[in-house]
Amino acid sequence: MLQIRPLNEDLQKKANEELNEVPKRMPEELRAFRTWIQQQSHLRANTDDQFLIAFLRGCKYSLEKAKEKFDTYYTLKSKFPTMFTESNVDKERFREVVRMGTFLYLPTPLHDNGPRILLFRNGLPSAEKYKVEDVWAVFHVLQDILMLEDDYAVVNGLVMVGDFREFTLAHVLQTTPLLIKKWITYNYEAMPMRVKSTHIAFAPKVFDTLYNIGRPMLPLKQQKRLFAHNNKLESLTQHVPLKYLPKEYGGENGSIPEIIDEWDKKLDQYRGYFKKSAEWGTDEKLRIGKIKDYDNMFGIEGSFKKLEVD
Repeated sequence: MLQIRPLNEDLQKKANEELNEVPKRMPEELRAFRTWIQQQSHLRANTDDQFLIAFLRGCKYSLEKAKEKFDTYYTLKSKFPTMFTESNVDKERFREVVRMGTFLYLPTPLHDNGPRILLFRNGLPSAEKYKVEDVWAVFHVLQDILMLEDDYAVVNGLVMVGDFREFTLAHVLQTTPLLIKKWITYNYEAMPMRVKSTHIAFAPKVFDTLYNIGRPMLPLKQQKRLFAHNNKLESLTQHVPLKYLPKEYGGENGSIPEIIDEWDKKLDQYRGYFKKSAEWGTDEKLRIGKIKDYDNMFGIEGSFKKLEVD
């Protein structure tokens, strides 16, 4: 019997129509996916039904795309653990970033039954105290939880709203093109949740440098889904109506302290999961065939060991 949460009627209809989901075929498709994973000697991975279904849904049930995304997910986590992997969610610095409300998944989806809204306030953690990897490690842990438990995010995708009013030159100098490239690669080649749109709001002039570096690195489809609102709330609310923003922004979608508290408690509940996640990843010495050379892609000296077979 499948260990998967049933979708509500609206989400199941969308999964069927937009993601090519056929409920009666799910056991067979999950079995084929899990069998492939078990045959990969280099992979140590979570193979729970709820985790795997996120990849199938995120790839619209293309098994080949799901395989590639799944392998990339664990490859990048193993290759760059500081940025993409955290097995101890009780670290003081980690919880400090969480409790600043740097990343806030708002309780009500857009239009009540649409994509999950992520409000990120990337200027909040001091660039003098926190490295960008510290901040993004929090983002990726919360993202993993979302993938496991949020059907709106998995089926309908994400709408991301960035509040950069606290962004400074120190943040810009720390966020190098290499780090941006890693973040984009992970989030668009490894994560199965689809980004429906990204909105930049309240950004100071100094943010333009980062915007101009990062935008061309995005997939072309995502470049068309990226909107800058020139510090005008009215422009943002044409895409994300005011009621779907938190109370502190004049909306009705939760309050920031309450959202922080909810996710702080949620991390306590997932403590064991992330501790176990230290066992998962890739062992490139055991990989058969070519691998994607992320070292050269990111301009890093050295490379994975490649094993080729005829």
